[in-house]
Amino acid sequence: MGYVAGANLSATVTSTTDGTGHKLGAQMTDNSGNEYVYVQADGAITAGHCVAVDENFQAKSITSQLATEGHAIGFAQIAFADNEYGWVCTRGQSGIRALLNASCKKDDVLYTTDTAGILDDASASQKRISGVVAVTSATTTNELVSIIATFPRGVIT
Repeated sequence: MGYVAGANLSATVTSTTDGTGHKLGAQMTDNSGNEYVYVQADGAITAGHCVAVDENFQAKSITSQLATEGHAIGFAQIAFADNEYGWVCTRGQSGIRALLNASCKKDDVLYTTDTAGILDDASASQKRISGVVAVTSATTTNELVSIIATFPRGVIT
């Protein structure tokens, strides 16, 4: 995996014929070593949402149900409208951010929440997202916080 020519990590597009030439599922590594996959949004996705990426490279804001289906896990670093195409981070340590609930502590195990795409350190009736930790604690609801994502995956508990 390497850098992909013409990859714009801070923009989405509405068509695969927009001139980028990227194919769904294309993978790349940025200059910081963070890994990305090219996806199509299956519903609107907010910047910072944890997403499930299925076998067709459709990304959807994660829920406890999606976390148990074995899909790849990623983090949208920009907002997507439904059906837009763009890059989501699947692994990294530098500058990757996720939306976390208030009072979520750094270095704690993270779980899905009742709000699709948002993670928290409270496990009540939720599914664990293994391989992800917050670098700093969240102090407000839905706070965009730096994370480390090392082979993130849903865990059936």
